[in-house]
Amino acid sequence: MTLRRQLTSVTTDVTSSPFWKDIETVLTPCRSADDSVDSGIGSSVKLSRPADADEAQSPLKKKSKSDDVITEAPSTDDIITAVERLESHDLIADGSRGYTLPTIPGKHSDLKSISADTMAGVLNGVYSDRLHKPTIVDCRYPYEFEGGHIRGAVNMYTRDAVNSLLETQTTAAKRHVLIFHCEFSSERGPRMYRHLRSQDRALNQDHYPKLNFPEVYLLHGGYKAFYESHGDLCDPDSYTPMLHLDHCADLRHFRVKSKTWTAGSEKVSSRRHRSRIFPSGLDF
Repeated sequence: MTLRRQLTSVTTDVTSSPFWKDIETVLTPCRSADDSVDSGIGSSVKLSRPADADEAQSPLKKKSKSDDVITEAPSTDDIITAVERLESHDLIADGSRGYTLPTIPGKHSDLKSISADTMAGVLNGVYSDRLHKPTIVDCRYPYEFEGGHIRGAVNMYTRDAVNSLLETQTTAAKRHVLIFHCEFSSERGPRMYRHLRSQDRALNQDHYPKLNFPEVYLLHGGYKAFYESHGDLCDPDSYTPMLHLDHCADLRHFRVKSKTWTAGSEKVSSRRHRSRIFPSGLDF
């Protein structure tokens, strides 16, 4: 059955449809089972969890505390229109326009990837007539970041830090894009990209498919690939791997710190999460 027929068979409660799993697959960037972890560390740790488990810092949690009434989910017709538009055109995640930067096929097919050369072009002003200064989100640990990072990048290795992006407001006439990466853009960067999109969808559930940051990219190959071809655009011009022998203690410390959000996450069921913030799964 086509996606449109599946959608049109849904009445008021979209998530209760027997076809919801298929619909959600189309709309939601999701982590594949074989995603590897940067430098091979931590592959046995399950990192997926509901987007609202950061109880203290989540923008969604802060928003829900100020809302007396949870707004009704978008209509089926709205979802059909949004899905068809996103499926039939290569558009940014709110369906408003095409992507500014050229994208390439990447390991994470659900995420939009750019090459190291395109990243260098952004820094060198090639796209300045169309882009506001982008936010380059480096998801590596602080000792990696201090050992060399892309010029102008900000270090955000926890979900609380990434959540803070959604508390900022931009009034720039040009497009404000986010570019995520980690050492190889294999696990940490993609995980934070997906988390940001999930939180963004939830915050804008009353106005689907509106997003605070509809145009987000993943740097293909991560910092390692960028440094190898454009080291002159890094500050300092150096590269500290996650597994550097001089930082074993730092690695243990920051791995624990970055994953403290997993505590208690299993207590929040996916059904409860979906019923509270239905459109947060619509992360196309």
